[in-house]
Amino acid sequence: MADTNDHVDPEELRQDLLELADVIRRLDEDGELLQATPQLMKIFGNLRSQLFEYEIRHTGRLLGQRDEPPEVVEAQRIVNEAAHQLDKEDERWWHRFSTESDDEEEF
Repeated sequence: MADTNDHVDPEELRQDLLELADVIRRLDEDGELLQATPQLMKIFGNLRSQLFEYEIRHTGRLLGQRDEPPEVVEAQRIVNEAAHQLDKEDERWWHRFSTESDDEEEF
């Protein structure tokens, strides 16, 4: 998943969204979609933060300006730090699916 500490890379964000769509499809095919809702909600939260960051930093559409007051910059830094910690945990969860997928393709 994209690193939210410094910035959101649009291409990484796009890839994360596509990976999430693939994981949701696989979970549904395996009949595990609803059992995975706690993990999915956490991932949705992280991606939502990255989408919000993307909208503000790259498009400027949400605030209507690109320059932010120092309080907003500090608040975003704190949020990004917390999101980074959650991303570490999410990586372990995502790895479960990428490892299973890689094993299945080899056979």
